[in-house]
Amino acid sequence: MPLCRRSFLAALAALTLPPARLAAQPVPQVVDYPLFETPPATHRLAQTDLRIDGLGYRIFTACPLGQPPAAGWPSLWMLDGNAAFSRLNAADLAAHPGLAVVGIGYPVDTAVDARARSRDYTPPVAQWPEGDPAQRRPTGGDAAFRARLLGPIAGAVAQGMPLDPAARTLWGHSYGGLFVLGTLFATPEAFRAYVAVSPSTHFGGGALAGAEARARARTGAPARLLIQLGDREYRRGTEAPATPRPAPQTMALAERLARRADLVLELEVFEGLGHGATFAASFPRAFAVAQDGDQPPVP
Repeated sequence: MPLCRRSFLAALAALTLPPARLAAQPVPQVVDYPLFETPPATHRLAQTDLRIDGLGYRIFTACPLGQPPAAGWPSLWMLDGNAAFSRLNAADLAAHPGLAVVGIGYPVDTAVDARARSRDYTPPVAQWPEGDPAQRRPTGGDAAFRARLLGPIAGAVAQGMPLDPAARTLWGHSYGGLFVLGTLFATPEAFRAYVAVSPSTHFGGGALAGAEARARARTGAPARLLIQLGDREYRRGTEAPATPRPAPQTMALAERLARRADLVLELEVFEGLGHGATFAASFPRAFAVAQDGDQPPVP
């Protein structure tokens, strides 16, 4: 409990300036995969398409070379797998040669499948706020997708490489970050650590609040929760705040979660970054948490 408070207060006191590489341009609409064109020396790469419940998924994997630990490799599971693997580079993997990386994406040529991710990553909404653009896409399928992820998708991945089921980290950005938080609330033992990057905590007029209210405490060791966001993020269709600041709704959520004894919270605010730029900005810390999930954050 004291560690959670220290981590939260330390993050509030000192905003983290990201590395220079984080000024990169947003992910292009149609993507290629440099990582596959020049494979890293530390990992074996693969991709495969799955059909589950009549829906298509594309799974990207980077499996460490060498002899795995007795329990299997620790792993980082990344939503929006197409975009994630288009942005990963050999240095990301070389810095963590003992970490397996799994990208869960869709069989498309673009960075994201907007309709599919909206369907899969969002909770049900009782009533949409008037004029919310998300009404134009299918939503509310997070529970069904969670069942696919933890069931047939995880089973298919496990057939291809030995993974430690007790050392998994789930990562997601935007709607993906919303799904990460929803998964923490619904199935807190499913992953050892959770990384929510710029989570869409405003979705559906606060639909996440219901999941938070129904959340049950995690049993066993506390889960690691890393929340990352920029200080220049604001909702589409609204004016930018006069003074840069991280999203108040997400900061309030972090403050509440810092009080939970079953979580070890770390908050990272990227100075000068907007919503899209936090995607790749999150990689260094997220990879470190996934590799060393049992290690507490540095106060």
